[in-house]
Amino acid sequence: MMTAIVRARPLRQFVVQSFLAATVAGVLVAPRPGSAQSARIDGAGISKVGFDTRKLTISAQSAGGSGGTGTIRFIHNSPAGLTRFRGTVSCVNARGGTVQVTGMIDKGETATGALLDGKAFAFTIATSSKPQTFSLPIFADAGAIAACSGGRPETVPVTEDGFKLQ
Repeated sequence: MMTAIVRARPLRQFVVQSFLAATVAGVLVAPRPGSAQSARIDGAGISKVGFDTRKLTISAQSAGGSGGTGTIRFIHNSPAGLTRFRGTVSCVNARGGTVQVTGMIDKGETATGALLDGKAFAFTIATSSKPQTFSLPIFADAGAIAACSGGRPETVPVTEDGFKLQ
């Protein structure tokens, strides 16, 4: 009887190629740190600092990148008066616990009585900081704020309640 010689090379080659293919697929599909994530943010952050009370309430979600849907409400009660608005979120961008939100104001006014109806808004919310913070809003004419650009650099701490980012 003759002994058959079986080469292990094709099996080894198959295993190595399968491993390499799985590794490449994993790298292509895995989320990259610092990149835009699909996100959902919910909650209400209240900031009481001195004589100013601000409340930002949001329920919005993104498919990642430059889109999103949801609602937002903002109230700022200060010695100068009451600024408030409600609006529709059109972009949510989350990176590492920082959420940038933009959209359009449906109804609102400033403490001086200026109407905000139809204006664009932008906020930045830091959900991973202790305490959480949110920016002061940017208001501008429709189309003047880039999608998901975020709010002003000035922020206020969340002293009550908070936001949940999923």
